[in-house]
Amino acid sequence: MEVEIKGAIQNPGVYTLKRNSSISKLIKMSGPLLENADTSSISFTHILQDKDVVVIPEIKEIKLISLNSATSEELQTLPGIGPSIAQRIIDYRQGNTFQTLEQIKDVKGIGEALFNKIKDKICL
Repeated sequence: MEVEIKGAIQNPGVYTLKRNSSISKLIKMSGPLLENADTSSISFTHILQDKDVVVIPEIKEIKLISLNSATSEELQTLPGIGPSIAQRIIDYRQGNTFQTLEQIKDVKGIGEALFNKIKDKICL
């Protein structure tokens, strides 16, 4: 049987396998996995069928927004941050350097709820 594998794998392509072969066997033939492979949703023991396509997803890097250097446009990519709050953050940091993430709550309009929405998307 023929099976295709693509995504975060060293040698993507179509491979010929024996019947009742698992994803694990396919990865051994086409591997190794790339460093950014996300195998959390892959069942390595899954038995493949003829003409199956296996996609190894990649871990998406989350770009953190720096409170101390982000532009207004970058700040506005955060949930709940519009032009006016972005400008307040920029104005705030002109007199202060953010020392902790929690310090952003000193900016007018950013309370606990908004902080909880953005805290995993920001850095100093």
